[in-house]
Amino acid sequence: MLKSANNKGKKTQVTKASKVKVIKNGHTSAELAESGERWATHSGPYLTLEDVLAIEASKRQSI
Repeated sequence: MLKSANNKGKKTQVTKASKVKVIKNGHTSAELAESGERWATHSGPYLTLEDVLAIEASKRQSI
């Protein structure tokens, strides 16, 4: 016959769930919804990272 360990008094190890940091700002839920809608229906061109870096480099040269 196999003997089982008596673990009735031992506490099991609980793994902690990873926490997510939340950025708090002063926007209301209506403002956030409007902002999200503007991003979803954006009709203009989207800039790539290369475009943004080129714009910033030209700003630095003009100063």
